[in-house]
Amino acid sequence: MVQRHDKVTALNESYVTQEKKKQERAHRRKQGLVRRLTVFGVLVVIMFTFMVATLTSQAALIAEKKEEKQAVEQRLEEIKAEKAQLSDEVNKLQDPDYIGEVARRDYNMSKPGETIFKLPDSKEESR
Repeated sequence: MVQRHDKVTALNESYVTQEKKKQERAHRRKQGLVRRLTVFGVLVVIMFTFMVATLTSQAALIAEKKEEKQAVEQRLEEIKAEKAQLSDEVNKLQDPDYIGEVARRDYNMSKPGETIFKLPDSKEESR
């Protein structure tokens, strides 16, 4: 059997204190590293959140602008069609026969010796 000694001899105290100090420094460095990494991680998460929010808002803005562009393009087509119709009307107004027809129809004017008869509208006839 192994015999136990009641007396324990102390190791070199300066060596033990140096090792304890080394362990404490290593522990403090590790804690500092963990703190720095935590702060860095939080900053990365904040930046990532900011970037995602910015991209989301920009995507919504782009979609809104596309809808607005489509509406403006549709309005442009309507205006072009109206311009073509008005240009056609201007060309027709250069023709004296067309001017006479419009004057008779809209202003109830007549040529000399001509009699105008106003007929009831088709809605009034159905009553």
